[in-house]
Amino acid sequence: MKKIIAVDIDGTLLDSNRQISQRTKEALIKAQKLGHIVVIASGRDPFGVFPFAKKLEFDKYNGLLSNFNGGRITNFQTKEVLINHALDIELSKEILKFSEDNIDMGYIIYTDDGIITNSHDTYVLDEVCEKAFTTYKVIKNLADTLDFPINKIMFSQDPALIDKDAEKLKDKFFDKTAQVKSTPYYYEIMPKGIDKGRSLLEIANYYNMDMKDVIAFGDEENDLTMIEMAGVGVVMENGTDEIKKIANFVTKSNDEDGIAYYLENYVF
Repeated sequence: MKKIIAVDIDGTLLDSNRQISQRTKEALIKAQKLGHIVVIASGRDPFGVFPFAKKLEFDKYNGLLSNFNGGRITNFQTKEVLINHALDIELSKEILKFSEDNIDMGYIIYTDDGIITNSHDTYVLDEVCEKAFTTYKVIKNLADTLDFPINKIMFSQDPALIDKDAEKLKDKFFDKTAQVKSTPYYYEIMPKGIDKGRSLLEIANYYNMDMKDVIAFGDEENDLTMIEMAGVGVVMENGTDEIKKIANFVTKSNDEDGIAYYLENYVF
C-alpha cells in the first residue's frame, strides 16, 4: 500500500550535527523506490530545504516540499508550486506595525531573493541565514512599504524572554492568523488555518489518498498538527513531552536513525 511519508527537518531528519545520516538517507530513498511519496515538511523556506531534497534524490522521484509550516507545497523535480497560502498584505502590515511598536522581538521574512529583517541584531539571525543558505537585508519600518504577500512572519527572541511578547501577538492576532512556537526561540505567524497537518491533508487530497495512509515524523510543537492528523504519527525520542503524548509511536532519536528504524521495521 502506497504511503505519504512526511518528515520534519531539525531534530528529526537531521542529527545533532545537522546532517542526514547514511542509514536515514538510504531508507528514505528506498521508500521512494518502492513507490511511497516522501515529503519534507518544514517551517523553512524552499531554498533552505533544497540541499536535503537533493540528497534524498527528490529530483528522481517527485518528492514534495511543504514549506512555511504548510504555507507552500512544491514539487521539487519540476519546481511547480502546487499549493500556496499567503497572509493578506494589509494584515501583514498591521502585524509588523504592532510588533515594531509593542514588542522587543525582531522579525524575519523569507522572500525569493533572500531574508528581510528589521534589525542587524535580530536574535539568531546568522543561524536563520545559515539554514536558509542565503543572506539578509535590513529594512526599517517595513510595515509602511510592504507591497507583496508573504507566507509567514517569524519572530525570534531569547528563550527566557520570548513568551511574554509572543503572548501579546497571540492576544492581538490569534483570531486572524495561525501561530506557533516552533522552537524555544522562534514564534511564527501564518495565514489562518495553515499548519503542517493541513498541508498533509492537502497533499493527500492532491493524490486522492486517505489520511490513514500518511505517516508523519516530528519532534516539536509545530509538528503537533501533522502528528495528530496523520494515520500514524511518529515522534522522535528527542521530541518534546507534549508531542510524545499524542504520538502513535515514539521511535529512536534523531541521532539513532529514528526515521530509518521505524521504516525498516514497520513499513518495509
